[in-house]
Amino acid sequence: MLATERKKLILDHLDQNHTATTQALCNLTGASLATTRRDLSQLEEDGLLQRTHGGAQKLERSVVNEQGASNYFQVFSSIKMADDQFECKNAIAHKSIELIHSGDILFVGAGFTGSLLCRHLNKSGKKGITVVTTNITGALELASNRDISVFLLGGNVHLGSNHIETLDESTIQNLRKLYFDKLFFTIDGADLEYGYSITNRAQLPLYNYLLKNIKDIYMLINESKFNKRAFTHLCSLDSIPNVITNRNAPTQYIEYFKKHDVNVYFT
Repeated sequence: MLATERKKLILDHLDQNHTATTQALCNLTGASLATTRRDLSQLEEDGLLQRTHGGAQKLERSVVNEQGASNYFQVFSSIKMADDQFECKNAIAHKSIELIHSGDILFVGAGFTGSLLCRHLNKSGKKGITVVTTNITGALELASNRDISVFLLGGNVHLGSNHIETLDESTIQNLRKLYFDKLFFTIDGADLEYGYSITNRAQLPLYNYLLKNIKDIYMLINESKFNKRAFTHLCSLDSIPNVITNRNAPTQYIEYFKKHDVNVYFT
């Protein structure tokens, strides 16, 4: 059984029963005691459950807990654990934090990976950072962090499968008054001929503006996005100077990036 499948079973069990012993969860998943403890530690780190002596318990579904740590992903835990690319996306988001420094002004795009980036940034201990975003779920991850300034751009609210974002014509008008050091965002497809593409055509003016006005740009792309074409073409693969991806990304894309002087950061 895959780790994502085990974790989903654990969360579903706690959702129904509220508490469970580690041994009961071992029996449920068929995993060893050591593996189950590791799964519980990772789920606790992600804010999805609370470890107890000899087991675990369900967390209450609040937006921000009393320690100030965001619990947004409790609401979307079933979606998260059903995502077979979660481990890849989470690793990419974690790697991104190495490229963020004190004093940076960031734009973080919408999407699940962007939300995970905000979650890791919240726990990183980095200070003096400003995050501007249309990613409501990402903003919630950072809302309680007094060392990070968060600016959520307004617009119509759009509910995605695992994130919530704001977007309309006023979004770009607000952007024109702002400066950014770095852009971190993701797309829905990457193809050697078609380039990068997105599903939501309404995002096109936003990303076109950002690509023209930010120098330090990072594409967050997990292995499932390669060899795919989404509805709307965004730009060629060599238009983005930096890519953060997994080591098992297709070889032909890595070779393409090297040939076109695109920096590749592996998780």
